Amino acid sequence: MALTSPALTLSIEALFGHIRPALDLIDALGPTDFSAEAPGIDVKPGATIKVPLSTVEAAKPYVDSAAATQQNPVNNYLTGGNTDWASLTATHYLQGFDIKGVNIDQGVNAARMRQLFAKRAGVGIAMAVKNAIRTALDNTTNIPVSTAVKIPAVASVALADYDGLAHAKDWYDPTEACLVVNGTEYATIKKLMHAAHLSATPESIAAELGFRKVIVLAGLTRRACIVPYSSIGFIARVPALIADFDESGVETDEKSGLSLGIVVASEKGDNKRVVNGDLWFGCATVGSPAGATTPGIIGVGTAS
Repeated sequence: MALTSPALTLSIEALFGHIRPALDLIDALGPTDFSAEAPGIDVKPGATIKVPLSTVEAAKPYVDSAAATQQNPVNNYLTGGNTDWASLTATHYLQGFDIKGVNIDQGVNAARMRQLFAKRAGVGIAMAVKNAIRTALDNTTNIPVSTAVKIPAVASVALADYDGLAHAKDWYDPTEACLVVNGTEYATIKKLMHAAHLSATPESIAAELGFRKVIVLAGLTRRACIVPYSSIGFIARVPALIADFDESGVETDEKSGLSLGIVVASEKGDNKRVVNGDLWFGCATVGSPAGATTPGIIGVGTAS
């Protein structure tokens, strides 16, 4: 079912406008799997879904049996496949707004759809997306604190210490990686940049430190993460709607491909109507071990 109320239709661009800061963050960090397809009509709204996920490695040269050695094992049409799959868990996020009156398109409701529903749903969903990313990056089980890539404590850290992070390991390309830091760390970097009489704009900081982007993630517990591109991935789906709602539809942001479900529901017992924006969203990470010996996200440690 497509949206029919002009007020709702006109609110969609503003809705995605409030989500775009989170989408820009996602675009910098890693690949996405966004789709307007529902995970299945047997999956009830509110459930947590798991989606198959496979990591991608660089293709290896063909090596036949005769040429194989211990250093270059067989890699042919039978051995070249990788059937390893993990699962990405996605949570159903929902943000709604109470409609006053009986007609979405009349009176004060038309303006409210654009100004209040779009902002409430858009900002709320963006916050949920950022919270999911922060939780994933703060997970020390998947991303342990590194014993190999460390910087001094904030009180004694120098700009040269941050400069060294871009080339701490030769298995990642810093121009395709992001440095994600908490607010305290970012303030320290800016202070050191100013002390060196350098511009402290986000672009200037990224250029000085040698990363594709330096990202401040509010509320991040750990000091910093080095996030090579494709070491974190994102998925989004919309729910399968089988009930008879007043109005429902799926809207897609042309720039990012993210789709949101829009649902207008009535509660006759309470004599009210609510318009909701919702989606399933999740992210998965590949962490580098404490010794940073294999590719993945590095949880930067503190030197003693």
